[in-house]
Amino acid sequence: MTSWLKKIQQSPRLQFILFGVLLSSMAILPLLGVVRSSTMSIYAYIIIYTVVALGLNLLLGFSGLISLGTAGFMGAGALGIGVFMNMGLPFELAVVLTLLVSAMIGAFIGLFSLRVNSIYLAIATLFVGEILRQIYSQVAIFGGEGINIGPVRFFGLIELNRSLRPERSLIFLILVIVLVVMMIVAYNIVKSSTGRALMAMSRSENAAQAMGVSILKYRLTAFITATLFATIGGILYGIYFQDAPTRQWDLNLSLFLIAMVVVGGIKSFFGMFLGVFIVHGLSDLFLKDWLGDVSFIFSGVLIIVVILFYPYGTVHIWVDFKRFLKYIKSKIDKRKGVTPRG
Repeated sequence: MTSWLKKIQQSPRLQFILFGVLLSSMAILPLLGVVRSSTMSIYAYIIIYTVVALGLNLLLGFSGLISLGTAGFMGAGALGIGVFMNMGLPFELAVVLTLLVSAMIGAFIGLFSLRVNSIYLAIATLFVGEILRQIYSQVAIFGGEGINIGPVRFFGLIELNRSLRPERSLIFLILVIVLVVMMIVAYNIVKSSTGRALMAMSRSENAAQAMGVSILKYRLTAFITATLFATIGGILYGIYFQDAPTRQWDLNLSLFLIAMVVVGGIKSFFGMFLGVFIVHGLSDLFLKDWLGDVSFIFSGVLIIVVILFYPYGTVHIWVDFKRFLKYIKSKIDKRKGVTPRG
């Protein structure tokens, strides 16, 4: 048992898998009547936003770049598969084509980012997101108010309809699996030479270039990766809700996503889930039932308090908690006359 605990502590990938197993229980609870299906839908939102936040964290936390158009790429994922599936294409091909289109847009932004920095880059990506939102709402192919995706057929064999409770739980399990995979992918990127190059670039582009880091290559890598994560989040939205609105993907959502990254903890993978839970899930799961319409005020105040006292993210609360336990243990040992180790 102790050896297994050591393995889990030493392997973040095993931690991600264990986290996915624990999160999967939410798919079973509605079937047992323990929680409502609406609660599972809130957790589906949390999973979707966490996938997007992971990509934004690679861009903001590890690369030192910023994007205010993330919501637009989420819309590209949800609406993209809807458009391609309505054309009669199979789901898998629709996903591939949607990711290719989003990757090309991400590459364009990466090339453009070579010309601008800081606030100017933020403004440029803001307008990219706004252009995408206008395209979604104005171009007829997106259906005006949105696209009804309907039941999703995987590999032409399994059709999942969210209106059926068992199938909705199965779709939720798919979301959990994708989340775990994306957490492992993000971790592998950070621990690779690419991650080291991104972190070097975030600290000083001149120093990174002096060490042989190609700014063009890694800016493209950062924006394409963040774009693909956001698009995958949008695809997951389309899979679970089987409907893709056009007006939801606005600046407010992009700003909320940045808040989720900051509140959770920049450069932390579990922090992304924690940040999404605090910014989005806490209000819908608990505060609305307790406080009603003023729940958003309370959650906003909570976010401000977190930023004031934990500027590096709420994920560091656990570190402080362990320090507190160590402090209490040392006090107890001192009273008992036990000399602390080390």
